[in-house]
Amino acid sequence: MGLNPSALALSAYSVPEVVAELIPDGLPHTRFNAARDSGQLIVKKPTPASINAVQKASSRVGDTGALSSADLEVLALALELKQDTLSPTIVSDDYAIQNVAETLDIKHASLATFGIARKFDWIYYCPACFRKYTVEDADRSCRVCGTRLKRKVIRKRPAARKVGRT
Repeated sequence: MGLNPSALALSAYSVPEVVAELIPDGLPHTRFNAARDSGQLIVKKPTPASINAVQKASSRVGDTGALSSADLEVLALALELKQDTLSPTIVSDDYAIQNVAETLDIKHASLATFGIARKFDWIYYCPACFRKYTVEDADRSCRVCGTRLKRKVIRKRPAARKVGRT
């Protein structure tokens, strides 16, 4: 959505993978570079251990296939900042990011949506023969009939609404 890090009174962090998702020469790209170049935005790559922890958490709730590598890194960096006794807030309208953030007890805020009200656990299944698969099989086809797998909610719980202020 193009959050302007310069408008924040607090330190802002991001990951290198986010740049790849921005449209070159667009306003969000320009804001990102200006904030980084002025020191208002700290760009940091998370450790492999943090990324692994986020992958495990996203696998537990079934959001693995819904997260990009930039999403994983943002969540991993927030986890690291939290472990460093900071209180990070992820700003994203992506429900999968918010769902995993809830699982990791990380605050989140939305820019254009209300954010999640419920935390979902997902399962992958074949819509043709109804066989169930693990999250690790998310990007595959059914081993029996070859149909592309889909995901559906298997459990809904109220979100703790770890919502920060934007």
